[in-house]
Amino acid sequence: MEIRYDKTARSVKQLQQTLAAYLDALPALMWHVDTVRNEMIFFNDHKVAGLNGKIPLMLRNMSLAQALVHPDDFSVFRGALDAVRVLQPCSVSFRVHDDAGNWHWLVLMGMPAPDESFGYVGLAAECTSLVESMMERGADSLLAGSMELLDSPALLVDFTTKNVQAANAAACVCFGYAAAADFPSFETMLEGTGEQYRRSIYEHLIFHASWRGALTLAGNGGMRMCCRAQLRPVSREGHNYLWVSLTPAVQPAEAAPVSSPVSAALREALSRAADDMSALTAVLEHQPQGMQAEGVMLSRIYAADDKVEVTGAGVPFDGMEPGTAYPYRGSIAENIVRYNLPHLVVDETARSIRPIDWALFIPGGIHSYYAEPFYAGDTLKYVLIYCSTRSEAFSADGAPACKEVVRLLAQTLKRLDGACGGI
Repeated sequence: MEIRYDKTARSVKQLQQTLAAYLDALPALMWHVDTVRNEMIFFNDHKVAGLNGKIPLMLRNMSLAQALVHPDDFSVFRGALDAVRVLQPCSVSFRVHDDAGNWHWLVLMGMPAPDESFGYVGLAAECTSLVESMMERGADSLLAGSMELLDSPALLVDFTTKNVQAANAAACVCFGYAAAADFPSFETMLEGTGEQYRRSIYEHLIFHASWRGALTLAGNGGMRMCCRAQLRPVSREGHNYLWVSLTPAVQPAEAAPVSSPVSAALREALSRAADDMSALTAVLEHQPQGMQAEGVMLSRIYAADDKVEVTGAGVPFDGMEPGTAYPYRGSIAENIVRYNLPHLVVDETARSIRPIDWALFIPGGIHSYYAEPFYAGDTLKYVLIYCSTRSEAFSADGAPACKEVVRLLAQTLKRLDGACGGI
Protein backbone atom coordinates (compact mmCIF):
# COMPACT_ATOMS: atom_id res chain seq x y z
CA MET A 1 0.00 0.00 0.00
CA GLU A 2 1.43 3.39 -0.98
CA ILE A 3 0.76 6.42 1.21
CA ARG A 4 0.96 9.59 -0.84
CA TYR A 5 2.15 12.64 1.06
CA ASP A 6 1.71 16.26 0.08
CA LYS A 7 1.92 19.41 2.15
CA THR A 8 -1.76 20.11 2.53
CA ALA A 9 -3.34 20.06 5.98
CA ARG A 10 -5.80 17.45 4.76
CA SER A 11 -3.11 14.93 3.69
CA VAL A 12 -1.11 15.46 6.91
CA LYS A 13 -4.19 14.72 8.98
CA GLN A 14 -4.96 11.63 6.90
CA LEU A 15 -1.38 10.39 7.33
CA GLN A 16 -1.57 10.89 11.09
CA GLN A 17 -4.86 8.99 11.24
CA THR A 18 -3.47 6.17 9.12
CA LEU A 19 -0.32 5.84 11.24
CA ALA A 20 -2.39 5.95 14.44
CA ALA A 21 -4.59 3.14 13.10
CA TYR A 22 -1.53 1.08 12.20
CA LEU A 23 -0.05 1.66 15.67
CA ASP A 24 -3.26 0.50 17.34
CA ALA A 25 -3.32 -2.61 15.15
CA LEU A 26 0.36 -3.47 15.73
CA PRO A 27 0.73 -6.72 17.75
CA ALA A 28 3.16 -5.10 20.18
CA LEU A 29 3.09 -2.59 23.00
CA MET A 30 5.04 0.54 22.02
CA TRP A 31 6.61 2.71 24.73
CA HIS A 32 8.85 5.69 25.41
CA VAL A 33 11.04 6.39 28.44
CA ASP A 34 12.38 9.75 29.61
CA THR A 35 15.50 8.45 31.39
CA VAL A 36 16.15 11.68 33.27
CA ARG A 37 12.68 11.74 34.83
CA ASN A 38 12.42 7.91 34.82
CA GLU A 39 8.97 8.20 33.25
CA MET A 40 7.45 5.62 30.90
CA ILE A 41 4.47 6.29 28.62
CA PHE A 42 2.75 3.99 26.11
CA PHE A 43 1.71 4.80 22.54
CA ASN A 44 -0.91 2.09 22.19
CA ASP A 45 -2.94 -0.38 24.25
CA HIS A 46 -1.87 -3.78 22.92
CA LYS A 47 -2.63 -6.63 25.33
CA VAL A 48 -1.32 -10.19 25.44
CA ALA A 49 -4.12 -12.70 25.92
CA GLY A 50 -4.11 -14.10 29.44
CA LEU A 51 -1.98 -11.37 30.98
CA ASN A 52 -4.88 -8.95 31.51
CA GLY A 53 -2.96 -5.78 30.70
CA LYS A 54 -0.15 -6.49 33.22
CA ILE A 55 2.74 -5.77 30.84
CA PRO A 56 2.73 -1.94 31.34
CA LEU A 57 2.70 -2.37 35.13
CA MET A 58 5.42 -5.02 34.95
CA LEU A 59 7.71 -2.71 32.96
CA ARG A 60 7.32 0.02 35.59
CA ASN A 61 7.16 -2.01 38.81
CA MET A 62 10.07 -4.38 39.47
CA SER A 63 8.27 -6.08 42.37
CA LEU A 64 5.40 -7.12 40.11
CA ALA A 65 7.88 -8.19 37.43
CA GLN A 66 9.65 -10.45 39.90
CA ALA A 67 6.35 -12.15 40.68
CA LEU A 68 5.51 -12.71 36.98
CA VAL A 69 8.82 -13.35 35.21
CA HIS A 70 10.28 -16.86 35.28
CA PRO A 71 13.04 -17.02 37.94
CA ASP A 72 15.58 -18.23 35.38
CA ASP A 73 14.83 -15.21 33.16
CA PHE A 74 14.50 -12.43 35.73
CA SER A 75 18.16 -11.35 35.59
CA VAL A 76 17.85 -11.04 31.79
CA PHE A 77 14.70 -8.94 32.13
CA ARG A 78 16.26 -6.72 34.81
CA GLY A 79 19.41 -6.33 32.70
CA ALA A 80 17.29 -5.09 29.79
CA LEU A 81 15.69 -2.41 31.98
CA ASP A 82 19.15 -1.46 33.24
CA ALA A 83 20.17 -1.02 29.58
CA VAL A 84 17.17 1.26 29.06
CA ARG A 85 18.22 3.47 31.99
CA VAL A 86 21.74 3.93 30.61
CA LEU A 87 20.54 4.37 27.00
CA GLN A 88 21.96 1.13 25.62
CA PRO A 89 20.17 -0.89 22.93
CA CYS A 90 18.50 -4.02 24.27
CA SER A 91 16.85 -7.09 22.80
CA VAL A 92 15.85 -9.94 25.13
CA SER A 93 13.26 -12.67 25.40
CA PHE A 94 11.87 -14.00 28.68
CA ARG A 95 8.97 -15.98 30.10
CA VAL A 96 5.98 -14.60 31.99
CA HIS A 97 3.18 -16.65 33.55
CA ASP A 98 -0.51 -15.78 33.21
CA ASP A 99 -3.31 -16.22 35.74
CA ALA A 100 -3.83 -19.81 34.59
CA GLY A 101 -0.17 -20.69 35.19
CA ASN A 102 0.73 -20.86 31.48
CA TRP A 103 4.07 -19.46 30.36
CA HIS A 104 4.30 -16.88 27.57
CA TRP A 105 7.53 -15.87 25.84
CA LEU A 106 7.81 -12.09 25.50
CA VAL A 107 10.35 -10.02 23.62
CA LEU A 108 11.55 -6.63 24.86
CA MET A 109 13.45 -4.46 22.37
CA GLY A 110 14.56 -0.86 22.54
CA MET A 111 17.04 1.79 21.50
CA PRO A 112 17.89 5.41 22.30
CA ALA A 113 15.34 7.72 20.67
CA PRO A 114 16.74 9.48 17.58
CA ASP A 115 17.31 13.23 18.01
CA GLU A 116 16.51 13.03 21.73
CA SER A 117 19.40 13.14 24.19
CA PHE A 118 17.79 11.21 27.05
CA GLY A 119 14.83 9.49 25.39
CA TYR A 120 14.40 5.78 24.71
CA VAL A 121 11.84 3.94 22.60
CA GLY A 122 10.93 0.29 22.51
CA LEU A 123 8.37 -2.43 22.17
CA ALA A 124 7.12 -5.46 24.10
CA ALA A 125 5.33 -8.30 22.37
CA GLU A 126 4.56 -12.00 22.68
CA CYS A 127 6.93 -14.24 20.71
CA THR A 128 6.08 -17.71 22.05
CA SER A 129 5.72 -19.37 18.65
CA LEU A 130 8.89 -17.71 17.33
CA VAL A 131 11.02 -18.74 20.33
CA GLU A 132 9.74 -22.30 20.22
CA SER A 133 10.58 -22.46 16.51
CA MET A 134 14.09 -21.13 17.10
CA MET A 135 14.64 -23.57 19.95
CA GLU A 136 13.74 -26.41 17.64
CA ARG A 137 16.32 -25.25 15.09
CA GLY A 138 18.91 -24.17 17.66
CA ALA A 139 19.90 -20.50 17.50
CA ASP A 140 22.95 -18.72 18.89
CA SER A 141 22.43 -15.56 20.90
CA LEU A 142 24.15 -12.52 19.39
CA LEU A 143 25.08 -9.28 21.04
CA ALA A 144 22.12 -6.96 20.41
CA GLY A 145 22.39 -3.64 18.67
CA SER A 146 25.36 -1.65 17.44
CA MET A 147 27.83 0.33 19.54
CA GLU A 148 27.60 3.19 17.08
CA LEU A 149 23.97 3.74 18.06
CA LEU A 150 25.26 5.11 21.37
CA ASP A 151 26.14 8.76 21.82
CA SER A 152 28.18 8.04 24.96
CA PRO A 153 31.59 6.25 24.95
CA ALA A 154 31.45 2.44 24.95
CA LEU A 155 34.13 -0.25 24.81
CA LEU A 156 34.00 -4.00 24.20
CA VAL A 157 36.84 -5.65 26.15
CA ASP A 158 38.00 -9.27 25.92
CA PHE A 159 37.30 -10.63 29.40
CA THR A 160 40.40 -12.85 29.46
CA THR A 161 43.09 -10.68 27.86
CA LYS A 162 41.49 -7.30 28.75
CA ASN A 163 42.31 -6.07 25.24
CA VAL A 164 39.89 -3.55 23.73
CA GLN A 165 38.15 -5.38 20.87
CA ALA A 166 35.79 -2.58 19.82
CA ALA A 167 35.22 1.09 20.60
CA ASN A 168 32.53 3.39 19.27
CA ALA A 169 33.25 6.80 17.77
CA ALA A 170 32.39 8.57 21.03
CA ALA A 171 35.01 6.50 22.90
CA CYS A 172 37.66 7.21 20.27
CA VAL A 173 37.02 10.96 20.52
CA CYS A 174 36.91 10.85 24.33
CA PHE A 175 40.27 9.07 24.71
CA GLY A 176 42.04 10.50 21.66
CA TYR A 177 42.46 7.37 19.52
CA ALA A 178 41.67 6.91 15.84
CA ALA A 179 40.33 3.35 16.16
CA ALA A 180 39.82 0.49 18.62
CA ALA A 181 43.13 -1.09 17.52
CA ASP A 182 44.98 1.97 18.90
CA PHE A 183 43.65 1.54 22.44
CA PRO A 184 45.93 0.04 25.09
CA SER A 185 44.58 -2.83 27.19
CA PHE A 186 41.80 -2.02 29.61
CA GLU A 187 44.16 -2.89 32.48
CA THR A 188 46.59 -0.24 31.20
CA MET A 189 43.79 2.31 31.05
CA LEU A 190 43.04 1.46 34.71
CA GLU A 191 46.65 1.84 35.90
CA GLY A 192 45.73 4.75 38.16
CA THR A 193 43.16 2.57 39.95
CA GLY A 194 44.35 0.59 42.96
CA GLU A 195 44.74 -3.17 42.59
CA GLN A 196 42.32 -3.88 45.44
CA TYR A 197 39.66 -1.64 43.86
CA ARG A 198 40.10 -3.37 40.50
CA ARG A 199 39.82 -6.78 42.14
CA SER A 200 36.62 -5.73 43.88
CA ILE A 201 35.16 -4.65 40.51
CA TYR A 202 35.80 -8.04 38.90
CA GLU A 203 34.50 -9.90 41.97
CA HIS A 204 31.33 -7.83 41.88
CA LEU A 205 30.91 -8.63 38.19
CA ILE A 206 31.17 -12.36 38.85
CA PHE A 207 28.56 -12.39 41.60
CA HIS A 208 26.21 -9.61 40.44
CA ALA A 209 26.66 -9.55 36.64
CA SER A 210 27.05 -5.77 36.68
CA TRP A 211 29.14 -3.04 38.29
CA ARG A 212 28.59 0.71 38.48
CA GLY A 213 30.84 3.38 39.89
CA ALA A 214 33.51 5.99 39.21
CA LEU A 215 36.64 5.18 37.19
CA THR A 216 39.59 7.31 36.13
CA LEU A 217 40.86 6.01 32.79
CA ALA A 218 44.06 6.90 30.93
CA GLY A 219 43.78 8.12 27.37
CA ASN A 220 46.20 9.05 24.60
CA GLY A 221 49.22 11.16 25.58
CA GLY A 222 48.80 10.57 29.31
CA MET A 223 45.47 12.38 29.58
CA ARG A 224 43.19 11.10 32.35
CA MET A 225 39.40 11.03 32.16
CA CYS A 226 37.15 10.71 35.20
CA CYS A 227 34.03 8.76 34.18
CA ARG A 228 30.93 7.25 35.62
CA ALA A 229 31.04 3.68 34.39
CA GLN A 230 28.89 0.59 34.06
CA LEU A 231 30.55 -2.77 33.36
CA ARG A 232 28.63 -5.88 32.28
CA PRO A 233 29.86 -9.30 31.10
CA VAL A 234 28.39 -10.32 27.74
CA SER A 235 28.73 -13.34 25.46
CA ARG A 236 29.03 -13.12 21.68
CA GLU A 237 29.62 -16.01 19.32
CA GLY A 238 31.11 -18.15 22.07
CA HIS A 239 33.49 -15.48 23.41
CA ASN A 240 33.27 -13.66 26.75
CA TYR A 241 33.53 -9.89 26.76
CA LEU A 242 33.20 -6.97 29.11
CA TRP A 243 30.84 -4.23 27.96
CA VAL A 244 32.09 -0.89 29.32
CA SER A 245 29.64 2.03 29.14
CA LEU A 246 31.07 5.41 30.13
CA THR A 247 29.79 8.88 30.93
CA PRO A 248 32.53 11.53 31.35
CA ALA A 249 31.89 13.12 34.72
CA VAL A 250 31.08 16.80 35.03
CA GLN A 251 32.16 18.26 38.33
CA PRO A 252 29.18 19.87 40.06
CA ALA A 253 29.52 23.62 40.17
CA GLU A 254 29.68 25.38 43.50
CA ALA A 255 26.25 26.62 44.37
CA ALA A 256 25.97 30.38 43.97
CA PRO A 257 24.64 32.36 46.90
CA VAL A 258 20.87 32.21 46.86
CA SER A 259 19.05 35.49 47.17
CA SER A 260 15.69 33.91 48.05
CA PRO A 261 15.14 34.51 51.75
CA VAL A 262 14.80 31.58 54.13
CA SER A 263 12.69 32.29 57.17
CA ALA A 264 14.34 33.04 60.48
CA ALA A 265 11.85 30.59 61.98
CA LEU A 266 13.42 27.73 59.99
CA ARG A 267 16.92 28.69 61.10
CA GLU A 268 15.75 28.80 64.71
CA ALA A 269 13.90 25.47 64.46
CA LEU A 270 16.93 23.75 62.89
CA SER A 271 19.17 25.09 65.63
CA ARG A 272 16.96 23.30 68.18
CA ALA A 273 16.73 20.01 66.24
CA ALA A 274 17.90 16.99 68.23
CA ASP A 275 17.78 14.36 65.46
CA ASP A 276 17.04 13.84 61.78
CA MET A 277 13.29 13.60 62.36
CA SER A 278 13.01 16.89 64.25
CA ALA A 279 15.19 18.59 61.62
CA LEU A 280 12.89 17.31 58.84
CA THR A 281 9.82 18.38 60.80
CA ALA A 282 11.29 21.89 60.94
CA VAL A 283 11.85 21.84 57.17
CA LEU A 284 8.27 20.65 56.59
CA GLU A 285 6.74 23.30 58.86
CA HIS A 286 8.78 26.17 57.35
CA GLN A 287 8.70 25.58 53.60
CA PRO A 288 9.84 28.19 51.08
CA GLN A 289 7.14 30.38 49.63
CA GLY A 290 5.06 28.53 47.05
CA MET A 291 5.93 25.04 48.29
CA GLN A 292 2.94 23.06 49.59
CA ALA A 293 4.36 19.63 50.36
CA GLU A 294 2.56 17.28 52.74
CA GLY A 295 5.78 15.41 53.49
CA VAL A 296 9.54 15.72 53.25
CA MET A 297 12.19 13.03 53.06
CA LEU A 298 15.93 13.04 53.71
CA SER A 299 18.12 10.57 51.83
CA ARG A 300 21.65 10.01 53.12
CA ILE A 301 23.80 8.73 50.26
CA TYR A 302 26.37 5.91 50.53
CA ALA A 303 26.99 5.20 46.84
CA ALA A 304 30.15 3.13 47.43
CA ASP A 305 28.08 0.75 49.58
CA ASP A 306 25.15 0.73 47.11
CA LYS A 307 22.94 2.17 49.85
CA VAL A 308 20.78 5.14 50.69
CA GLU A 309 19.18 5.68 54.11
CA VAL A 310 15.88 7.51 54.14
CA THR A 311 13.88 9.26 56.85
CA GLY A 312 10.49 10.85 56.21
CA ALA A 313 8.37 13.41 58.05
CA GLY A 314 4.71 14.21 57.47
CA VAL A 315 1.50 12.24 57.00
CA PRO A 316 2.64 10.23 53.92
CA PHE A 317 5.47 8.75 55.99
CA ASP A 318 3.58 7.94 59.19
CA GLY A 319 4.87 4.67 60.58
CA MET A 320 8.05 4.70 58.52
CA GLU A 321 11.19 3.63 60.38
CA PRO A 322 13.83 6.43 60.35
CA GLY A 323 17.02 5.51 58.51
CA THR A 324 15.42 2.75 56.41
CA ALA A 325 17.99 1.44 53.90
CA TYR A 326 17.38 0.99 50.16
CA PRO A 327 19.75 0.26 47.24
CA TYR A 328 21.52 3.24 45.68
CA ARG A 329 20.95 1.53 42.37
CA GLY A 330 17.63 2.75 41.01
CA SER A 331 17.42 5.62 43.49
CA ILE A 332 16.73 9.32 42.98
CA ALA A 333 20.35 10.01 43.95
CA GLU A 334 21.67 7.74 41.20
CA ASN A 335 19.65 9.64 38.59
CA ILE A 336 20.88 13.01 39.89
CA VAL A 337 24.52 11.90 39.73
CA ARG A 338 24.25 10.11 36.37
CA TYR A 339 22.79 13.14 34.59
CA ASN A 340 24.42 15.84 36.75
CA LEU A 341 20.98 17.29 37.54
CA PRO A 342 20.65 20.52 39.55
CA HIS A 343 17.36 19.08 40.92
CA LEU A 344 14.78 16.47 39.95
CA VAL A 345 11.03 16.94 39.58
CA VAL A 346 8.61 14.03 39.06
CA ASP A 347 5.10 15.09 38.00
CA GLU A 348 3.36 11.73 38.39
CA THR A 349 4.89 8.75 40.20
CA ALA A 350 2.41 6.32 38.59
CA ARG A 351 4.34 6.75 35.33
CA SER A 352 7.69 6.06 36.97
CA ILE A 353 10.02 3.12 36.33
CA ARG A 354 12.26 4.01 39.30
CA PRO A 355 12.07 1.17 41.89
CA ILE A 356 12.20 3.48 44.89
CA ASP A 357 9.12 5.36 43.67
CA TRP A 358 7.10 2.15 43.82
CA ALA A 359 8.62 1.14 47.15
CA LEU A 360 8.38 4.48 48.97
CA PHE A 361 6.17 7.07 47.34
CA ILE A 362 3.31 5.32 45.57
CA PRO A 363 2.25 3.25 48.64
CA GLY A 364 2.07 6.51 50.64
CA GLY A 365 -0.20 8.20 48.09
CA ILE A 366 2.54 10.56 46.85
CA HIS A 367 1.95 11.60 43.22
CA SER A 368 4.70 14.17 42.69
CA TYR A 369 7.94 15.29 44.32
CA TYR A 370 10.82 17.74 44.10
CA ALA A 371 14.35 16.53 44.97
CA GLU A 372 17.17 18.95 45.88
CA PRO A 373 20.74 17.52 46.14
CA PHE A 374 23.56 18.58 48.46
CA TYR A 375 27.21 17.89 47.57
CA ALA A 376 30.21 17.73 49.88
CA GLY A 377 33.00 18.57 47.45
CA ASP A 378 32.22 16.46 44.38
CA THR A 379 30.35 13.75 46.31
CA LEU A 380 26.58 13.68 46.62
CA LYS A 381 25.89 13.42 50.35
CA TYR A 382 22.19 14.23 50.87
CA VAL A 383 19.00 14.60 48.87
CA LEU A 384 16.06 16.53 50.34
CA ILE A 385 12.72 15.58 48.79
CA TYR A 386 9.48 17.57 49.04
CA CYS A 387 6.47 15.29 48.46
CA SER A 388 2.87 15.99 47.45
CA THR A 389 -0.26 13.87 47.14
CA ARG A 390 -1.16 15.98 44.08
CA SER A 391 0.19 15.48 40.56
CA GLU A 392 2.39 18.24 39.06
CA ALA A 393 2.66 20.07 42.39
CA PHE A 394 6.17 21.44 41.73
CA SER A 395 7.73 23.61 39.05
CA ALA A 396 10.10 21.91 36.63
CA ASP A 397 12.34 24.99 36.92
CA GLY A 398 12.95 24.20 40.57
CA ALA A 399 12.78 26.32 43.70
CA PRO A 400 15.99 28.34 44.29
CA ALA A 401 15.22 28.80 47.99
CA CYS A 402 15.42 25.01 48.43
CA LYS A 403 19.17 25.16 47.80
CA GLU A 404 19.51 27.32 50.89
CA VAL A 405 17.18 25.03 52.84
CA VAL A 406 19.23 21.92 52.05
CA ARG A 407 22.45 23.80 52.85
CA LEU A 408 21.10 24.75 56.29
CA LEU A 409 19.83 21.20 56.78
CA ALA A 410 23.29 19.83 55.92
CA GLN A 411 24.86 22.08 58.55
CA THR A 412 22.35 20.77 61.08
CA LEU A 413 23.05 17.15 60.14
CA LYS A 414 26.79 17.76 60.48
CA ARG A 415 26.17 19.11 63.99
CA LEU A 416 23.97 16.14 64.89
CA ASP A 417 26.42 13.61 63.48
CA GLY A 418 29.26 15.25 65.40
CA ALA A 419 27.26 15.13 68.61
CA CYS A 420 26.79 11.37 68.27
CA GLY A 421 30.31 10.63 67.12
CA GLY A 422 29.56 10.57 63.37
CA ILE A 423 27.93 8.00 61.20
